[in-house]
Amino acid sequence: MDLNAVKMFIALVQAGSFSGCSTKTGIPIATLSRKIKELERYLSVQLIERSRQGIRLTSSGQQLVEQAGESIESLSTVEQYIRNSQQKLTGKLRLSMPQAFELWWALLHDFQLAYPDIDVHVAANNRKLDLIADGIDVAVRVGAVGVENMVAKKVMELEMRLVAGKTFTARYGMPDSIDRLLDFPLACNAEAADKQAEWRLGGEILVVKPHFATNDYFHLRYWALLGNGICELPAMLADSFIRSGELVIVLPEQALPKQNIHLVYPSHRHPSSIVRVYIDFCVTWLQQHDMVGQATLQGIPLRLGLG
Repeated sequence: MDLNAVKMFIALVQAGSFSGCSTKTGIPIATLSRKIKELERYLSVQLIERSRQGIRLTSSGQQLVEQAGESIESLSTVEQYIRNSQQKLTGKLRLSMPQAFELWWALLHDFQLAYPDIDVHVAANNRKLDLIADGIDVAVRVGAVGVENMVAKKVMELEMRLVAGKTFTARYGMPDSIDRLLDFPLACNAEAADKQAEWRLGGEILVVKPHFATNDYFHLRYWALLGNGICELPAMLADSFIRSGELVIVLPEQALPKQNIHLVYPSHRHPSSIVRVYIDFCVTWLQQHDMVGQATLQGIPLRLGLG
């Protein structure tokens, strides 16, 4: 049984409604609803009845509250004690992550609010550093890990978007097929000028000759917003501009493959208390923000003046 789901259920009962529970706990309503449904499926019973006025417990739901409520409260007390003791951790946490990885900025902000005595140093580099030689405790890696003597923990998936600026589409129209893409100016994320760029669209591999290439996704987004052409962007950098209408999704029926995101640290090195706390915090934070299955910034009030 998912204890987090049980805790959410108890919190929901105490709040009396999904919106009230979301306000109190900071957990999105969609996440609360999904977790309660998963708990009901696991127990093969209906726990609550939903209405416009709020929620009403079924007999099974009442039994769960009576049997689990006290135990959950005891667990919460122990959890809070442990968290309070962890907050006294002091030291330095050395991290590596890709450039323009905006999602992690919000996570690290909350991490340092929770653990103010831990100093964090971030090496933002699209080149995969040697964790041991460069003294990195934990790295965020997107895509294939492919490194021996490392522990890799998958924490989420990164969605990608194929986009163009609204001024570009108004002037030149939109490609109606994958093959027609090659007739338009394209921009790619590339580490080296002589490296062949490939896009995977709808199960096909498209070899791209970019009109513009850079290893900086913020620059790619700027290029697209100016109406220069079509490029591929992480959802977390594109979605707010798609919602505002400044960017338009190209070939929306063609699914782009998701990229796995891992936390990586040396396998021969016993993880310190700070490293363990950081990894656990990342997993919990992503679950609470309903971002395990996809990486977007919807619902997180963070633009920091970008764009």
